[in-house]
Amino acid sequence: MNNIISLIRLSGKLVMAALGMLLTINVLAQEAQSLSSLEEEVKESLNCSFITTNDVPEMEAYKVLDFILQDSKSFTFHHPYLRKIVICNSNRGEYITNNGYFTEIRLPNTPDLKFLDYCLRHEIGHAIDHSNDARGSKEWKTVRKHIDTKSISSYAGTNDEELFAELVAYRTSKEYGKSLPILPDDIEKMIDRYLYN
Repeated sequence: MNNIISLIRLSGKLVMAALGMLLTINVLAQEAQSLSSLEEEVKESLNCSFITTNDVPEMEAYKVLDFILQDSKSFTFHHPYLRKIVICNSNRGEYITNNGYFTEIRLPNTPDLKFLDYCLRHEIGHAIDHSNDARGSKEWKTVRKHIDTKSISSYAGTNDEELFAELVAYRTSKEYGKSLPILPDDIEKMIDRYLYN
């Protein structure tokens, strides 16, 4: 009799374990489906062809992509040559271009959403600069003389390429006009022309 009771209890435990595994598999399948659907939304929002993750767990990638999607709604940006966004296990953002026709933005897998926000906007600044040859324009050469790089960021003083990217990150920040002072009119108009026209 004791053996039968033990068998019933063991059977019950096995059934519960099997149900638990099925539920876990179902949740993972739903997460994968959600990640795939989220990737499609980000592609559409940023007008890019594909997104990859580089050794980043799916749930972490999901959080990064969800933030990018929400962030991208605060400013309009379409870059015809942005083809790839990669979420990497790195501590910085990176912009890669191939003769201006194929561009890739690499973003860090980070829980620091403020830094992720900055990286996205900074790297999009590089994309705008390279696709429009912004720093080669007469307007840039005129406006450049009036830019106090220290008022933008310490990184803005590195070189003009980083300065332009930092100006875009600065101008599109949610804190612009609040905790960040408004740029001089000629600089703001130049950046806005690349951002919104």
